[in-house]
Amino acid sequence: MRAITRALPALLGAAALVGSAVTAATVTGATTAPADDGPAVPIVRATPTKIMPLGDSNTAGGDAPGAAYRVDLYELLKADGRPIDFVGSVTSGPTTLGDRNHEGHGGWTIGQIQGSVTGWLNTYTPDVITLQIGTNDMYDDASAGAAPGKLSALIDSITTTLPNTKVFVSAIPQLADANHYSRVAAFNYTIPGIVAAKVAAGKQVSYLDANSGLFQPFDFVDMWHPNYGAASKAAVRWYSALTGVQTTRYEAEQSANAVISGAPTKRTQITSASGGAKIGYIDLPDSFVKFTFQVGTAGTYRIRARGANGMGTECTHNVSANGGTAVAMKYPSYGWDLLGTSAVDLDLKVGTNTVTFGKGECYTELDAIDISLKPTA
Repeated sequence: MRAITRALPALLGAAALVGSAVTAATVTGATTAPADDGPAVPIVRATPTKIMPLGDSNTAGGDAPGAAYRVDLYELLKADGRPIDFVGSVTSGPTTLGDRNHEGHGGWTIGQIQGSVTGWLNTYTPDVITLQIGTNDMYDDASAGAAPGKLSALIDSITTTLPNTKVFVSAIPQLADANHYSRVAAFNYTIPGIVAAKVAAGKQVSYLDANSGLFQPFDFVDMWHPNYGAASKAAVRWYSALTGVQTTRYEAEQSANAVISGAPTKRTQITSASGGAKIGYIDLPDSFVKFTFQVGTAGTYRIRARGANGMGTECTHNVSANGGTAVAMKYPSYGWDLLGTSAVDLDLKVGTNTVTFGKGECYTELDAIDISLKPTA
C-alpha cells in the first residue's frame, strides 16, 4: 500500500490551517492519507461514495441541531459537487440535512459498537467510514485502560469484513473534568500508534484529530458534547481527510481576519457559530465584511462561506477578490440558527489578498469562510 503526502501551497495568515491535522507529518510512523492516489471521496464518480459515520452521540449529535459534524461535512462535500450517500440504520438530524443516515449511537461504548458493526457493514457496504468512538469508555480507569485494545479490535473487525473500505479514525474530544481529561488524553495518545500498526499490516486506515481545535467549556454544550458551531470546525478536518483538500478557516467576527463596515454588527454568544459569534446586518449597499489573508500560490481558489439565512428564500452576498468583479454567493434558507455552506471560485494572487462580502439579494448572516485551492479530484 502506498502512502501519499500531497504537496499543497501554504495558506498563510492569522488563521490556523484547519486541515493540518490530517497531514502525514503530524504523527511519526502513521500515515493519514488514503491508501490510493485518489481522494476517498472524489468529485467524479459513477455512483455516490457511500459514507458511514460511525460512533456515539458525537456522531449522532449531542448538540442542539442533532447531527454533530455530519451537517457541515455534508454541506462541504455538496459545495464541491461530490456525489455522496451517508449510510446506516439510524436516521436523525435536522430535516434540512440532505442525508440523515448514520451509525451514531448515543451512550454506546467501543464494545457495544463492536457487537453490531459486522451486521451494519454487511447491510450497507460503505466505501468510507468516519470512526470516532471511545468517549463513553472514559468513565473510569478500568474501561479507559481497556479502550485502546477494544478500538484496535474494532478496526480489525471493520477491515476484515470490508477490506476495501477506507476507515478514518479520529481522536475523541477532550472533556472538562480533570479525571476524564487525563483518561481522554491517554487514550488519544494511543490512537496514532494503533492506526500505524494497521497501516503496516496493509489495512486502509488513516488517522486524524478532528477535535484538537475545540476547547472546554467554550465549544461544548456540556462536558461531553461539542456544540453545533464547534462541530463545524471538526467537520472541516473530516472534509480535509476524506478529500485531501487542506483548508484554512477565517472567522468573520475576528478583527485579525476581517474588517466590517457600513453597519454590520457582531453577534456574540451564539453556539451555532463556529467561533461563538457571527456578523449580522449586512443590510445596506455600503455594508461589507472584508477578509485579508495570504496564499503561497497563485490560482483559482474555492471560497466557502458558512452563512445563516432565515428569510424563507434563497439570499446572496456579492463576493469579490482584490476589488474585482463581484459574483453571487447563494445561501439556502435554513433559518438563523442552522447554517448552510455555499461556495464560489475566485482567482487569487501570490501573497496578500482581500475577499469582500457585500450585500446581495435579501439578507444572510456571515459566520466564517474556508479557503482552499479549487479541488480537481
